[in-house]
Amino acid sequence: MNVALNRMFIDEEIKRAVIEVLESGWYVKGPKAGELEELFCNITGSEFAVSCSSGTSALMLAFASLGLGPGDEVLVPSHTFAASVNGFYHLGARPVFVDVDPETYTIDVEDMREKVTDRTRAILPVHLYGHPADMDPITEFARERNLKVVSDACQSHGALYRGKDVGAIGDIICYSFFPSKIITVAGEGGIITCRSGEHRDLMKALANHGRFEGERDVHRIPGYNMRLSEVLAAVGAVQLKHIGEWVERRREIARVYNEELDGLGDIVTPHEADWASHSYYLYVIRSTSRDALKEHLAMESISSGIHYPIPVHKMPYLEGDISLPVTERVVDEILSLPMHPLLEEEEQKLIIGSIRRFYKR
Repeated sequence: MNVALNRMFIDEEIKRAVIEVLESGWYVKGPKAGELEELFCNITGSEFAVSCSSGTSALMLAFASLGLGPGDEVLVPSHTFAASVNGFYHLGARPVFVDVDPETYTIDVEDMREKVTDRTRAILPVHLYGHPADMDPITEFARERNLKVVSDACQSHGALYRGKDVGAIGDIICYSFFPSKIITVAGEGGIITCRSGEHRDLMKALANHGRFEGERDVHRIPGYNMRLSEVLAAVGAVQLKHIGEWVERRREIARVYNEELDGLGDIVTPHEADWASHSYYLYVIRSTSRDALKEHLAMESISSGIHYPIPVHKMPYLEGDISLPVTERVVDEILSLPMHPLLEEEEQKLIIGSIRRFYKR
Protein backbone atom coordinates (compact mmCIF):
# COMPACT_ATOMS: atom_id res chain seq x y z
CA MET A 1 0.00 0.00 0.00
CA ASN A 2 1.27 3.47 -0.92
CA VAL A 3 0.26 6.05 1.68
CA ALA A 4 -0.05 9.54 0.21
CA LEU A 5 0.82 12.72 2.09
CA ASN A 6 -2.43 14.29 0.88
CA ARG A 7 -5.46 13.35 -1.18
CA MET A 8 -8.16 15.58 -2.62
CA PHE A 9 -11.88 14.96 -2.10
CA ILE A 10 -13.96 14.68 -5.29
CA ASP A 11 -17.57 13.53 -5.37
CA GLU A 12 -20.50 13.53 -7.78
CA GLU A 13 -21.73 16.91 -6.53
CA ILE A 14 -18.39 18.50 -7.45
CA LYS A 15 -18.48 16.87 -10.88
CA ARG A 16 -22.03 18.10 -11.47
CA ALA A 17 -21.10 21.63 -10.35
CA VAL A 18 -18.20 21.72 -12.83
CA ILE A 19 -20.34 20.41 -15.70
CA GLU A 20 -23.03 22.98 -14.88
CA VAL A 21 -20.52 25.81 -15.27
CA LEU A 22 -19.02 24.34 -18.44
CA GLU A 23 -22.45 24.05 -20.01
CA SER A 24 -23.44 27.56 -18.92
CA GLY A 25 -20.74 29.22 -21.01
CA TRP A 26 -20.04 31.69 -18.17
CA TYR A 27 -16.45 31.05 -17.09
CA VAL A 28 -15.31 34.28 -15.38
CA LYS A 29 -17.03 37.09 -13.45
CA GLY A 30 -20.12 34.95 -12.96
CA PRO A 31 -22.31 33.97 -10.00
CA LYS A 32 -20.16 31.13 -8.64
CA ALA A 33 -17.33 33.38 -7.42
CA GLY A 34 -19.88 35.52 -5.59
CA GLU A 35 -21.47 32.41 -4.08
CA LEU A 36 -18.09 31.25 -2.82
CA GLU A 37 -17.40 34.66 -1.27
CA GLU A 38 -20.76 34.69 0.51
CA LEU A 39 -20.26 31.17 1.87
CA PHE A 40 -16.78 32.04 3.10
CA CYS A 41 -18.08 35.10 4.94
CA ASN A 42 -20.78 33.00 6.59
CA ILE A 43 -18.28 30.36 7.72
CA THR A 44 -15.59 32.71 9.02
CA GLY A 45 -17.84 35.45 10.37
CA SER A 46 -16.00 38.07 8.31
CA GLU A 47 -17.72 41.11 6.87
CA PHE A 48 -16.37 40.92 3.31
CA ALA A 49 -14.61 38.45 1.02
CA VAL A 50 -12.84 38.71 -2.34
CA SER A 51 -12.05 35.61 -4.41
CA CYS A 52 -8.89 35.58 -6.49
CA SER A 53 -6.55 33.42 -8.53
CA SER A 54 -4.22 32.10 -5.79
CA GLY A 55 -3.04 32.56 -2.22
CA THR A 56 -0.11 34.57 -3.57
CA SER A 57 -2.55 36.80 -5.45
CA ALA A 58 -4.50 37.25 -2.22
CA LEU A 59 -1.38 38.52 -0.44
CA MET A 60 -0.42 40.80 -3.34
CA LEU A 61 -3.92 42.30 -3.50
CA ALA A 62 -3.96 42.81 0.27
CA PHE A 63 -0.69 44.71 0.39
CA ALA A 64 -1.41 46.63 -2.81
CA SER A 65 -4.69 47.81 -1.31
CA LEU A 66 -2.72 49.19 1.65
CA GLY A 67 -0.47 51.17 -0.67
CA LEU A 68 2.78 49.54 0.40
CA GLY A 69 5.84 50.46 -1.62
CA PRO A 70 9.58 51.12 -1.58
CA GLY A 71 10.94 52.02 1.85
CA ASP A 72 8.14 50.25 3.72
CA GLU A 73 8.83 47.28 5.98
CA VAL A 74 6.73 44.29 6.98
CA LEU A 75 7.37 42.19 10.09
CA VAL A 76 7.10 38.54 9.01
CA PRO A 77 8.31 35.13 10.20
CA SER A 78 10.91 33.42 8.04
CA HIS A 79 9.54 29.94 8.77
CA THR A 80 6.84 29.98 6.10
CA PHE A 81 6.37 29.45 2.38
CA ALA A 82 8.14 32.10 0.28
CA ALA A 83 4.82 33.43 -1.07
CA SER A 84 4.22 35.09 2.30
CA VAL A 85 7.07 37.47 1.53
CA ASN A 86 6.59 37.67 -2.24
CA GLY A 87 3.14 39.15 -1.70
CA PHE A 88 4.69 42.48 -0.74
CA TYR A 89 8.26 42.13 -2.06
CA HIS A 90 7.11 42.81 -5.64
CA LEU A 91 5.65 46.11 -4.45
CA GLY A 92 9.09 47.25 -3.30
CA ALA A 93 8.44 46.74 0.43
CA ARG A 94 11.01 44.72 2.35
CA PRO A 95 10.70 41.98 4.98
CA VAL A 96 12.01 42.32 8.50
CA PHE A 97 12.30 38.70 9.57
CA VAL A 98 11.08 37.62 13.00
CA ASP A 99 11.86 34.36 14.78
CA VAL A 100 9.13 31.88 15.69
CA ASP A 101 7.77 30.43 18.89
CA PRO A 102 9.42 27.00 19.43
CA GLU A 103 6.10 25.31 20.21
CA THR A 104 3.60 26.77 17.74
CA TYR A 105 6.12 27.74 15.00
CA THR A 106 4.21 31.02 14.59
CA ILE A 107 5.59 34.54 14.93
CA ASP A 108 7.46 35.25 18.20
CA VAL A 109 5.65 38.24 19.66
CA GLU A 110 8.58 39.44 21.76
CA ASP A 111 10.99 39.30 18.83
CA MET A 112 8.40 41.11 16.73
CA ARG A 113 8.29 43.99 19.23
CA GLU A 114 12.07 44.25 19.16
CA LYS A 115 12.24 44.57 15.38
CA VAL A 116 9.73 47.32 14.69
CA THR A 117 11.19 50.51 13.16
CA ASP A 118 9.82 53.83 12.00
CA ARG A 119 9.54 52.28 8.52
CA THR A 120 7.32 49.39 9.64
CA ARG A 121 3.91 49.54 7.97
CA ALA A 122 2.42 46.10 8.61
CA ILE A 123 2.68 42.83 10.52
CA LEU A 124 2.19 39.55 8.66
CA PRO A 125 1.45 36.75 11.14
CA VAL A 126 1.34 33.33 9.49
CA HIS A 127 -1.11 30.77 10.87
CA LEU A 128 1.29 27.95 10.05
CA TYR A 129 0.29 24.32 9.52
CA GLY A 130 -3.22 25.16 10.77
CA HIS A 131 -2.20 26.62 14.14
CA PRO A 132 -3.14 30.29 14.73
CA ALA A 133 -0.60 32.90 15.69
CA ASP A 134 -1.19 34.59 19.06
CA MET A 135 -3.34 37.39 17.68
CA ASP A 136 -4.31 39.42 20.79
CA PRO A 137 -0.82 40.80 21.52
CA ILE A 138 -0.18 41.21 17.78
CA THR A 139 -3.32 43.28 17.15
CA GLU A 140 -2.79 45.28 20.36
CA PHE A 141 0.79 46.12 19.33
CA ALA A 142 -0.43 47.03 15.84
CA ARG A 143 -2.97 49.48 17.28
CA GLU A 144 -0.31 51.08 19.48
CA ARG A 145 2.02 51.61 16.50
CA ASN A 146 -0.65 52.35 13.88
CA LEU A 147 0.27 49.27 11.86
CA LYS A 148 -1.90 47.07 9.66
CA VAL A 149 -2.27 43.35 10.34
CA VAL A 150 -2.41 41.20 7.21
CA SER A 151 -2.72 37.55 8.25
CA ASP A 152 -1.53 34.66 6.10
CA ALA A 153 -4.15 31.98 6.73
CA CYS A 154 -3.34 30.04 3.56
CA GLN A 155 -2.88 26.89 5.66
CA SER A 156 -5.54 27.50 8.30
CA HIS A 157 -9.07 27.17 6.98
CA GLY A 158 -11.27 26.45 9.99
CA ALA A 159 -8.66 27.31 12.64
CA LEU A 160 -9.92 29.17 15.72
CA TYR A 161 -8.26 31.71 17.99
CA ARG A 162 -9.95 32.01 21.38
CA GLY A 163 -13.06 30.51 19.81
CA LYS A 164 -13.13 32.91 16.86
CA ASP A 165 -12.34 31.97 13.27
CA VAL A 166 -8.97 33.37 12.17
CA GLY A 167 -10.69 34.70 9.05
CA ALA A 168 -12.36 37.38 11.16
CA ILE A 169 -9.26 38.55 13.06
CA GLY A 170 -7.01 41.29 11.66
CA ASP A 171 -7.41 43.91 8.97
CA ILE A 172 -7.04 41.57 5.99
CA ILE A 173 -6.77 37.76 5.98
CA CYS A 174 -5.48 35.78 2.99
CA TYR A 175 -6.24 32.17 2.07
CA SER A 176 -5.06 29.68 -0.55
CA PHE A 177 -7.13 27.02 -2.31
CA PHE A 178 -4.09 25.13 -3.65
CA PRO A 179 -4.95 21.42 -4.26
CA SER A 180 -3.35 20.21 -1.02
CA LYS A 181 -5.16 22.71 1.22
CA ILE A 182 -7.98 21.96 3.67
CA ILE A 183 -10.38 23.52 1.15
CA THR A 184 -9.36 23.47 -2.51
CA VAL A 185 -10.72 24.40 -5.91
CA ALA A 186 -8.88 21.60 -7.77
CA GLY A 187 -6.31 24.11 -8.99
CA GLU A 188 -4.88 27.49 -8.07
CA GLY A 189 -7.22 29.80 -6.19
CA GLY A 190 -7.48 32.08 -3.20
CA ILE A 191 -9.77 34.27 -1.15
CA ILE A 192 -9.37 37.33 1.08
CA THR A 193 -11.51 38.37 4.03
CA CYS A 194 -11.55 41.85 5.50
CA ARG A 195 -13.46 44.24 7.75
CA SER A 196 -13.48 47.25 5.44
CA GLY A 197 -15.83 47.66 2.50
CA GLU A 198 -13.38 50.16 1.06
CA HIS A 199 -10.60 47.57 1.08
CA ARG A 200 -12.97 44.99 -0.41
CA ASP A 201 -13.90 47.29 -3.29
CA LEU A 202 -10.28 48.22 -3.94
CA MET A 203 -9.06 44.61 -3.92
CA LYS A 204 -11.88 43.57 -6.27
CA ALA A 205 -10.89 46.37 -8.64
CA LEU A 206 -7.20 45.48 -8.44
CA ALA A 207 -8.03 41.86 -9.28
CA ASN A 208 -10.14 42.96 -12.26
CA HIS A 209 -7.76 45.18 -14.27
CA GLY A 210 -8.42 48.20 -12.07
CA ARG A 211 -12.14 48.35 -12.81
CA PHE A 212 -14.55 49.03 -9.96
CA GLU A 213 -17.91 47.25 -9.94
CA GLY A 214 -20.37 48.68 -12.44
CA GLU A 215 -17.65 50.40 -14.49
CA ARG A 216 -16.95 47.98 -17.32
CA ASP A 217 -14.92 50.30 -19.55
CA VAL A 218 -13.31 52.60 -16.96
CA HIS A 219 -9.97 51.55 -15.45
CA ARG A 220 -9.48 53.90 -12.51
CA ILE A 221 -6.26 52.28 -11.24
CA PRO A 222 -3.56 50.04 -12.77
CA GLY A 223 -4.81 46.60 -11.81
CA TYR A 224 -4.00 42.94 -12.36
CA ASN A 225 -5.84 39.95 -13.78
CA MET A 226 -6.26 37.88 -10.62
CA ARG A 227 -9.87 36.72 -10.88
CA LEU A 228 -10.99 33.23 -9.85
CA SER A 229 -12.55 31.18 -12.64
CA GLU A 230 -16.16 30.07 -12.30
CA VAL A 231 -15.25 26.39 -12.69
CA LEU A 232 -12.85 26.55 -9.75
CA ALA A 233 -15.24 28.64 -7.66
CA ALA A 234 -17.92 26.00 -8.17
CA VAL A 235 -15.57 23.31 -6.82
CA GLY A 236 -14.69 25.46 -3.81
CA ALA A 237 -18.32 26.18 -2.97
CA VAL A 238 -19.09 22.45 -2.76
CA GLN A 239 -15.95 21.75 -0.74
CA LEU A 240 -16.87 24.45 1.78
CA LYS A 241 -19.96 22.48 2.74
CA HIS A 242 -17.65 19.89 4.30
CA ILE A 243 -15.23 22.15 6.18
CA GLY A 244 -16.62 21.38 9.65
CA GLU A 245 -16.50 17.61 9.31
CA TRP A 246 -13.10 17.71 7.58
CA VAL A 247 -11.46 19.81 10.26
CA GLU A 248 -12.94 17.55 12.92
CA ARG A 249 -11.58 14.49 11.09
CA ARG A 250 -8.13 16.09 10.86
CA ARG A 251 -8.21 16.78 14.59
CA GLU A 252 -9.16 13.15 15.26
CA ILE A 253 -6.27 11.90 13.12
CA ALA A 254 -3.94 14.25 15.01
CA ARG A 255 -5.26 12.96 18.34
CA VAL A 256 -4.38 9.38 17.35
CA TYR A 257 -0.93 10.42 16.13
CA ASN A 258 -0.34 12.30 19.40
CA GLU A 259 -1.36 9.33 21.55
CA GLU A 260 0.75 6.86 19.62
CA LEU A 261 3.86 8.95 18.93
CA ASP A 262 4.27 11.17 21.98
CA GLY A 263 7.36 10.05 23.90
CA LEU A 264 8.51 7.71 21.14
CA GLY A 265 12.24 8.09 20.54
CA ASP A 266 13.16 11.75 20.09
CA ILE A 267 9.83 12.73 18.49
CA VAL A 268 8.20 16.01 19.45
CA THR A 269 4.51 16.01 18.52
CA PRO A 270 2.67 19.22 17.54
CA HIS A 271 1.68 21.62 20.29
CA GLU A 272 -1.77 23.17 20.51
CA ALA A 273 -1.91 26.33 22.63
CA ASP A 274 -4.80 26.54 25.09
CA TRP A 275 -6.16 29.54 23.15
CA ALA A 276 -6.08 27.75 19.81
CA SER A 277 -8.04 25.19 17.84
CA HIS A 278 -5.58 23.68 15.36
CA SER A 279 -7.07 22.72 11.99
CA TYR A 280 -4.08 20.50 11.05
CA TYR A 281 -3.48 21.35 7.43
CA LEU A 282 -0.24 19.52 8.18
CA TYR A 283 0.70 17.21 11.01
CA VAL A 284 4.32 18.14 11.71
CA ILE A 285 6.57 16.28 14.13
CA ARG A 286 10.15 17.11 15.05
CA SER A 287 13.01 14.65 15.23
CA THR A 288 16.77 15.02 15.27
CA SER A 289 16.73 11.83 13.15
CA ARG A 290 14.41 13.49 10.61
CA ASP A 291 16.28 12.65 7.41
CA ALA A 292 16.80 9.00 8.32
CA LEU A 293 13.16 8.68 9.40
CA LYS A 294 11.96 10.22 6.14
CA GLU A 295 14.08 7.77 4.15
CA HIS A 296 12.77 4.87 6.24
CA LEU A 297 9.15 5.87 5.59
CA ALA A 298 9.81 6.17 1.87
CA MET A 299 11.28 2.65 1.84
CA GLU A 300 7.96 1.46 3.24
CA SER A 301 5.94 3.41 0.62
CA ILE A 302 4.81 6.14 3.03
CA SER A 303 5.01 9.72 1.82
CA SER A 304 6.24 12.50 4.07
CA GLY A 305 7.32 16.08 3.54
CA ILE A 306 9.42 18.93 4.91
CA HIS A 307 7.60 22.26 5.24
CA TYR A 308 9.98 24.07 4.90
CA PRO A 309 13.64 23.00 4.74
CA ILE A 310 15.05 26.45 3.86
CA PRO A 311 13.82 29.48 5.83
CA VAL A 312 12.84 32.40 3.63
CA HIS A 313 15.58 34.67 5.00
CA LYS A 314 18.12 32.24 3.53
CA MET A 315 16.69 32.27 0.01
CA PRO A 316 19.22 33.52 -2.60
CA TYR A 317 17.30 36.70 -3.36
CA LEU A 318 16.96 37.62 0.32
CA GLU A 319 19.85 36.12 2.26
CA GLY A 320 21.40 38.59 4.63
CA ASP A 321 23.38 38.65 7.84
CA ILE A 322 20.63 37.86 10.35
CA SER A 323 20.21 35.09 12.90
CA LEU A 324 16.92 33.40 13.76
CA PRO A 325 18.03 30.62 16.10
CA VAL A 326 14.68 28.90 16.67
CA THR A 327 13.77 28.97 12.98
CA GLU A 328 17.19 27.66 11.96
CA ARG A 329 16.95 24.82 14.47
CA VAL A 330 13.43 23.60 13.71
CA VAL A 331 13.86 23.49 9.92
CA ASP A 332 16.41 20.70 10.39
CA GLU A 333 13.99 18.64 12.49
CA ILE A 334 10.47 19.07 11.07
CA LEU A 335 8.70 16.29 9.19
CA SER A 336 5.11 16.31 7.86
CA LEU A 337 3.26 13.00 8.13
CA PRO A 338 0.25 12.06 5.95
CA MET A 339 -2.74 14.17 6.97
CA HIS A 340 -6.05 14.55 5.17
CA PRO A 341 -9.67 13.66 5.96
CA LEU A 342 -9.62 10.70 3.55
CA LEU A 343 -6.78 9.01 5.48
CA GLU A 344 -8.03 5.58 6.46
CA GLU A 345 -7.57 4.04 9.90
CA GLU A 346 -5.54 1.20 8.38
CA GLU A 347 -3.24 3.69 6.64
CA GLN A 348 -2.60 5.54 9.88
CA LYS A 349 -1.79 2.27 11.63
CA LEU A 350 0.78 1.52 8.90
CA ILE A 351 2.39 4.94 9.38
CA ILE A 352 2.58 4.59 13.16
CA GLY A 353 3.86 1.02 12.88
CA SER A 354 6.58 2.10 10.47
CA ILE A 355 7.74 4.88 12.80
CA ARG A 356 7.85 2.45 15.74
CA ARG A 357 9.98 0.05 13.71
CA PHE A 358 12.38 2.87 12.91
CA TYR A 359 12.97 3.64 16.58
CA LYS A 360 13.40 -0.03 17.50
CA ARG A 361 16.27 -0.54 15.06
